[in-house]
Amino acid sequence: MRIKAVFLCVIITSSLLSGCFGEEEEPEKRFSWPEFQDINCDISDVPKYQCEIFLGGFNTPIKTLKHPINDELWIADLTGEFYSWDGNNRELVGNISSVISTCHNEQGLLGFSFTQSSSDEIKILLSYTEKVSCDGQEGIASSILSEASIVNGVIDLESIKILRTIEQPHRNHNAGSILSIGNNQFLWSLGDGGGSNDPDQNGQNKSSHLGTIQYFQYENSSISPILDSYGNDLDYILHYGLRNPWKFDLDDMGRLWIADVGQYCFEEINMVNLLEESNFGWSVREGMHDFDKESNCDQPASNPPENMTDPIIEYSHENGNCSVTGGYWMDWGPESFQGSYLYGDFCSGTIWTAKQIDGSWVGEELTTVGTMIVGFGRGLNDELLVFSWSGSIYQLSETE
Repeated sequence: MRIKAVFLCVIITSSLLSGCFGEEEEPEKRFSWPEFQDINCDISDVPKYQCEIFLGGFNTPIKTLKHPINDELWIADLTGEFYSWDGNNRELVGNISSVISTCHNEQGLLGFSFTQSSSDEIKILLSYTEKVSCDGQEGIASSILSEASIVNGVIDLESIKILRTIEQPHRNHNAGSILSIGNNQFLWSLGDGGGSNDPDQNGQNKSSHLGTIQYFQYENSSISPILDSYGNDLDYILHYGLRNPWKFDLDDMGRLWIADVGQYCFEEINMVNLLEESNFGWSVREGMHDFDKESNCDQPASNPPENMTDPIIEYSHENGNCSVTGGYWMDWGPESFQGSYLYGDFCSGTIWTAKQIDGSWVGEELTTVGTMIVGFGRGLNDELLVFSWSGSIYQLSETE
């Protein structure tokens, strides 16, 4: 590589970024969308931890980030709203709902990140599904990466500029997270294009941007690939062979943690060095197993082909699990979580930490919070936040 620079889905549902979403995309008859439920975060049976409301009144909170200048937290909602929170007051600081699609449960505002500048000028990168008609069987929306200016503390809708467009063949598996890794370099995730069984075979198509982690430099209101492997647009691709990498994080050792949503059998936690270009195997592999289109989940684990990288941890769809929700490498927050990767499951509400024990990575179950986990967040004072599908943000903390 050359570098230019350095819930219950037991039977019926799935996560915000799961392959279970949408019967027209997942023709198997086992899934349908449940009604929204305001399920409280309840871990009273685990006295070591407590879960209490942090903020409520959202639709589907998806991400929090500290503002780069002001002492406030920005909170993004799937429906396109942005709010600031200074510890006492919540203010609406942006609404891009007029430019996004929410025809499908996996569409909407999917991610954001602030850019860095030597001046006080702040811009924000936005990831969303483009505005299209929702009539009939329409609603297939391209994945959009754009920028916008922040003027007088709010997002200037008129300043939105599209930086990158990726066409989507179906309505689900849109991924969409953006992660800043410093020096105005960013990672952006894209799902495999949707549908059951990777119908367009994007996972292993190295000429497709779908099912990848994109890697780019932002400068002067434009982006460019950092890698120089092909000499064309494919240089944006850092990792491929992913199904729906809704959430991911980079730790202080340069390791990239990717939670990739499985189909009907196994959920994945992948970990590689950031610049170790990798093929994570979809749709040849699901978890540590050969992928079975008939959803035979009893297949034994096997070694991956030589050119593929298996997850370090997998878990099955037993006990109400259905769709992994990635979190953070914990070098902050509750002490007992630190030195591990935090993740959960949308349907069961179970939370685990990935820890290395005797040279092997294992997932240690911490608790089940009783709410459908859309994502995790970091508060102004390093509070560990849990985003609920019902629209509430909870704080998970230690009692001891």
